[in-house]
Amino acid sequence: MRTHLLPVLAICFLMGCGGSKQEAVQQTSVVSTDKISLNQDQLKALSLQFGGLEKIKMSAVLDIQGRIDLPPQNIISVNFPLGGYLKSTKLIPGMHVSKGEVIAIIEDQSIVQLQQDYLSAKAKSTLSKLEYDRQKSLYDANAGTSKNFQQADAELKMQQVLVKGLSEKLKLIGVNPDKLNENNITGQVQLTSTINGYVSKVNVNTGKYVQPTETLFELIDPDDIHVALTIFEKDLNNIHKGDAVKIHFLDDPSKNYMAEVILVNRGVDDNRTALAHCHFKNQPKNLLPGMYVEGEVSISNKEVQALPDDAVVRSGDKQFVFIKTADSEFMMKDVVAGVSKNGKTEIISGLDSVANDKIVLNNAFKLMGIFKNSMQ
Repeated sequence: MRTHLLPVLAICFLMGCGGSKQEAVQQTSVVSTDKISLNQDQLKALSLQFGGLEKIKMSAVLDIQGRIDLPPQNIISVNFPLGGYLKSTKLIPGMHVSKGEVIAIIEDQSIVQLQQDYLSAKAKSTLSKLEYDRQKSLYDANAGTSKNFQQADAELKMQQVLVKGLSEKLKLIGVNPDKLNENNITGQVQLTSTINGYVSKVNVNTGKYVQPTETLFELIDPDDIHVALTIFEKDLNNIHKGDAVKIHFLDDPSKNYMAEVILVNRGVDDNRTALAHCHFKNQPKNLLPGMYVEGEVSISNKEVQALPDDAVVRSGDKQFVFIKTADSEFMMKDVVAGVSKNGKTEIISGLDSVANDKIVLNNAFKLMGIFKNSMQ
């Protein structure tokens, strides 16, 4: 019985061990947070190819989207700091206005009150000056007290401060205090345009009361109107000040306008993009802020280091390639990629210390899928 039983147990043990080895081979394990190990079936299915960076000459055209923009100083918000009722206006969005042109009339009793306060304070200031001169003469002749002279001096200074403050308030609402007298007090004030430009917004209607903080109109000064192009992070190194840009509008893509890059914002936002500001060589007519445009920037023929497109994969806001670290082990490495053209992608940085025969040249997308699955 023993002689028959031992071979059977040995066979069962060997079969059990063989089954465990086979299951171990089929498993994919994570070596670390940026490495994966593949089994033989996976390696065979992927047919990975290996190599290194290739020096090539690359020229391309970047297609970029953007819109017509204005700097903040060219957008004028019109308000009335005292508050009042809008008596009349002729403005409508899109209308042209000239500097100094009357764009609205505001009326309110507070306008009358401010002028009245100013003239009263001015009259009291004149009286205070006479009293000051009288007390000074008495004091100098030892006929008056220092107390009376000091009181007259203080009263004069207070009245002068009050007159100056009210004078500045009148200037804020467009009333010239030097020309104001008791015969030309008015309850209305004219608002005038401070620029030659266009009306972009009208926020009020005739008869409405406007608060001091409320914007009545928005005017646009078109002198510095320009194009703001949205540049993806990977393309920032290819856009420079002075580059020529071909611009066309969405409603007429057949007509192009030449522009020049005047500034590239190197601050990348949450969308991993930055703005390139461009000025038109010959500015088109009827430009309005917010109009969408498309641009083309030609990248000159330059020598770059590149990999096949299939070797680079994007995940989130980064791009990666895979490096072979052992027979079946691969490490994921993030890189800074540039322009892609004709099946090749420029690699700007990230692979300086990697051997030329260790970079995976294909199926990076599938490797990324295996890597993500192994992390679950």
